Amino acid sequence: MRINRKKSLLLATATLLAVVSIPVFGASDSNGTESSADAVTTNDATAATTETKPTVTKTPVKATQLVAQNDSYQLYTDGKEGQVRVVSKKTGQEWFSAPPVDSTMPPNNLKFIESPITIKYSNGKSMESTYPSKAKAAITMAQIDNGVRFDYDMPELGISLAMEYTLTADGFKVNIPFDSVKENGKVRLSSLEVLPFLEAGEPGTDGAILVPDGSGALMDFKPTRPNTFDSYSEFVYGGDYAFQSNIVEKVVKIKEEMNAKPPSEQIALPVFGTYSKNKKGLLGIITAGDADAKINATPSGIRNINLYRAGVEFMYRNSDIIFVGNSGDIPLIQRGLIPGDRTIAFKLLENNDASYVGLAKSYRTYLTEEKGLKTSDSDGSALKLTLFGGGIEDKIIGSKFIKMTTFEQAKSIVDDLLAQGITKIELTYDGWNNDGKYGDQPDHFPAESALGGNKELEKLATYLKEKGIKLYLRANYVKEISSSDGVTKSKDAIRGLNNEAMKVYTPFYDTNQMSGEAFYMMKPERVFDKYISKEADDYADLGVGGVLLEYMGKTLYSDQQPNPPFMRNETIGVWQKSLDLMKQSTGGSAVEYGFAYTLGHTDNIQNAPIDSSHFVYMDETVPFYQIALHGLVPYSADPYNLQDDPRVHKLRLLEYGAMPSFELSYNDPADLKRTSFDWLLSSQWSYWSTETVSTYKEIAGVLGSLASEAIVDHATVQRNVYRTTYADGTKVTVNYNRKAVTVDGQSIDAYGYAVQKGGNG
Repeated sequence: MRINRKKSLLLATATLLAVVSIPVFGASDSNGTESSADAVTTNDATAATTETKPTVTKTPVKATQLVAQNDSYQLYTDGKEGQVRVVSKKTGQEWFSAPPVDSTMPPNNLKFIESPITIKYSNGKSMESTYPSKAKAAITMAQIDNGVRFDYDMPELGISLAMEYTLTADGFKVNIPFDSVKENGKVRLSSLEVLPFLEAGEPGTDGAILVPDGSGALMDFKPTRPNTFDSYSEFVYGGDYAFQSNIVEKVVKIKEEMNAKPPSEQIALPVFGTYSKNKKGLLGIITAGDADAKINATPSGIRNINLYRAGVEFMYRNSDIIFVGNSGDIPLIQRGLIPGDRTIAFKLLENNDASYVGLAKSYRTYLTEEKGLKTSDSDGSALKLTLFGGGIEDKIIGSKFIKMTTFEQAKSIVDDLLAQGITKIELTYDGWNNDGKYGDQPDHFPAESALGGNKELEKLATYLKEKGIKLYLRANYVKEISSSDGVTKSKDAIRGLNNEAMKVYTPFYDTNQMSGEAFYMMKPERVFDKYISKEADDYADLGVGGVLLEYMGKTLYSDQQPNPPFMRNETIGVWQKSLDLMKQSTGGSAVEYGFAYTLGHTDNIQNAPIDSSHFVYMDETVPFYQIALHGLVPYSADPYNLQDDPRVHKLRLLEYGAMPSFELSYNDPADLKRTSFDWLLSSQWSYWSTETVSTYKEIAGVLGSLASEAIVDHATVQRNVYRTTYADGTKVTVNYNRKAVTVDGQSIDAYGYAVQKGGNG
């Protein structure tokens, strides 16, 4: 984990539990289970085998009316409420929108489970939720091409909507047409959760829910778990900065007294899944409406319902808290509905594909066959090196530019690497622009004179090109420091529901309370027209190989300016055309983290997620992201030199197929103590040069030849021992334990790994 503001609050815990918590990643103790079983006496074992469980009578299957079929599947419905059941024509396997449950379940819970949609709305005072039968909806059914449509009219609420189900070659899809969503009363629609109990799992069965939290996380269908009122509910692509309540723990009047939400990973991919292992599963992909959606996952026991369930909640309005004068908190909700159809494509899986690996491979197939992604032609085996140029240190009187790496010094670092046999390098330059990091952004040119100016930067770019090294310049057109001379907040900054320019405050390391350091989020269309489109030629004139557009791969927001607001899906369009423009102008575009909307528009993902948030209700971290993307887009993880435990980080790189990255400087980072860049704790080239070379050579020796290979399997071999298998047959096994283990007759050292070469290896 990178040592920065995002995760600083976890450092003390991570240090104390590094051996126990970090390597475990939620793996179950299979050896402990076996030991317990061996310890059972003969009499106990006999008693266990003769004990019979009480028979549970299940509710009858209601979706029995056949309404559509294709070569692969049949679609059944109940013809009344909108329950559906999909049946494989080949195997007879069934997928239920509402699974049969214990017939003694309380009637209200049963009605809730059987409802195909949950409706949240504002009545002007508070947020409420309901479902069609509870709201006494008038429901009508009609045939559509290859499917069925249900219309729900709820006159007591003054809300109506429709849900359309259609069969596809590999499953089915659900669509809520935007033109069907109507409001005819005083209440205002907030969100719709679609098929909240689709393939819900029973406690004690061998299965899990997959959520795209960071690299991916599993909620196993455990028979019991600690009592909790918490469940997973996170925004796809992170919270919207136009709404304070999305990004802070609690909105209060004095901004500096607000606390940021605890450090966590984000949802980069608009998917979720559920499976009964090696039996059946499904992957849900949000194909329309992903910019304004949440992924929900609920443990068994919540609301006294003993089912594990997951689904998509589509947002139609966001809300926030504002303060006017001496008033208390005033809740506000968006005036108009967020437009657009909402669609989920469900990919149905069986047998060996019913696993988190199968779900990830299904998403990879979607990306290649439906979104057009192809095997990357970029060199994914290159050393990912970021050099920090410098930035401004504010003093009591005036300010001073702190030089960390001049363009000439950057050349000397590259020469040092070349002399030690490192010829595959991708160099990213940060803090190169006028006044360095933050500086006068979104203005970037000319290059900072203290580092050598445009002339020396152009010479560096030419030299690197001659050596076959690609140079990316990091550029920030999204999140600008409030003191920047390049920002006019009245014109450039996005607005909240109160029509005020939204400020984003940096939290303190230790308390997570907001500091006085503030940033403005830029209006997307304006920043493209005024800055990005004009500076694209400047990058090309320098001869650089690409531009890393900072924040665009990990930050998405709207602008609640009136007449009309600028929605998140529109921001996606601006980020995509910005990436395309830079790629067209310079030959390359890169992002951080790698939200799904950047795929196909970027050729390099830096700081990709290789961990989950480790929420208490999740049980295991898995490389869903990596299985889906490896070989399609080169990715690297957070810088190696900023890790709290490099041993664990190295194993995670090997397990997840990520090349190492380093963020370094020529000068001592102690010079940054009184700046906004003190997160760069350890970066001096003279200190890190030897380890940079040795670490890269070691990992490249394992992963270099696998850069274009797909990951075809990932498994827990033993407790804290994991194996990743590639398409060419290569297997990489990592051991996070503090002692050696034996796997397939081979001893693997503590914090060590083993490689079994495949293909031509």
